[in-house]
Amino acid sequence: MFKKTTLKNGLRIITIPMQGTNTVTVLVLCGTGSDYESKDINGISHFLEHMFFKGTKNRPSPDDIKHELDGMGSVSNAFTSHEITGYYIKAAKTYLDQSLDLLSDIYKNSLLPEGEIDRERQVVIEEMHKDWDTPTLYIWWVWENLLYGDQPAGWDVIGEEKTIRGLPRQSFVDYFNHQYVSGNTAVVVAGNFDEAKTIDKITQIFSGVRETPPVRTKPAVQEGQTKPAIKIVYKETDQTHLTIGFRGYDANHPQRHVAEILGTILGGSWSSRMWDRIREKMGLAYTVMSSHESYSNRGFLVTYAGVDHKNVEQTVKVALEEYKKIATEPVTEIELKRVKDYVRGTTLIGLESSSAMASFVGGEEMITGKPLTIDELFAKIDSITVQDLQTVAQDLIKPEKLNLALIGPFREEAALAKILESF
Repeated sequence: MFKKTTLKNGLRIITIPMQGTNTVTVLVLCGTGSDYESKDINGISHFLEHMFFKGTKNRPSPDDIKHELDGMGSVSNAFTSHEITGYYIKAAKTYLDQSLDLLSDIYKNSLLPEGEIDRERQVVIEEMHKDWDTPTLYIWWVWENLLYGDQPAGWDVIGEEKTIRGLPRQSFVDYFNHQYVSGNTAVVVAGNFDEAKTIDKITQIFSGVRETPPVRTKPAVQEGQTKPAIKIVYKETDQTHLTIGFRGYDANHPQRHVAEILGTILGGSWSSRMWDRIREKMGLAYTVMSSHESYSNRGFLVTYAGVDHKNVEQTVKVALEEYKKIATEPVTEIELKRVKDYVRGTTLIGLESSSAMASFVGGEEMITGKPLTIDELFAKIDSITVQDLQTVAQDLIKPEKLNLALIGPFREEAALAKILESF
């Protein structure tokens, strides 16, 4: 399915040949993000991602980069999360070498001009405001802040407006030099290409990436919760957006995949329990979904729903009933088989494109260092038993791990706190 090549300088190359496609995706990943920031530079990982498209030694202006990307007819972008920053180009297979050249150039040679930094500050702030005005996005900021509080795991990836406005150019230069190093980098190529030639090409053009070890490391996550917790953000919205769930497993936990199947049973499909109860039977929500999400050092099992303000308490009660039921009553073999088949099918459908394959393998490489093949993943899923699910459900679904975050026109939490305390 894929081949991993580690160079002497520590840079990893992951190649994923795919037949039957005329495209290729190049994804360059750096193992850094907001988890590696201190309070005084919170948001710099994301801001720096923006600056990589503002000019390099070989492409001095933003127009040089934009015009070249458009001239390939490519789909291109970048992203920053708590632990990973990534840059990608998806284009016709004939543009593979050009895509590699451009991405290596911005990764190694970005100029970070002060004038462009100053212009981009407001762009980043407008992105921040957009997210604040989009409750389906902002609720996840609120949720993680509730779980992790005032530590990098609980800070917004995009940072705070005051910090963004004050970051000096030297901070960008220092962060770039400290984090964007060979041992912290993976280059992923998926699609239709010659594997041997591509590995040689990447080895050549990424040879200039700094070989010093990354300076910044992420701190251990502090989790000291002992009772149910609530966080409410007051906002005049047309519906209340809520997340309710429990602290979970990190990406390296041996029961991670069991927890993911548990999340799918609860709210991952049309047949899932939260969907069936909250939407189909009670008509409380249009969107309702559950999942188990993992970082390298933390995780959570969570359900999201958008509901009418008057239905918030009822929705919370019903969600808690479904959580309690799955922890106390074993899942049937029929339901477990249906969910396994669902996961297998949707995974295969989702990984049909080169960009999806690059993200799937590359993301796991950066978080765990040991991505699974599709067959290995399916083998883990197939081995999950009814007893495994109940054991994990009973381990996670406990009052001292319970959290509720919501955005809506509420200022009092007493009624909701009473519901959680009765769990």
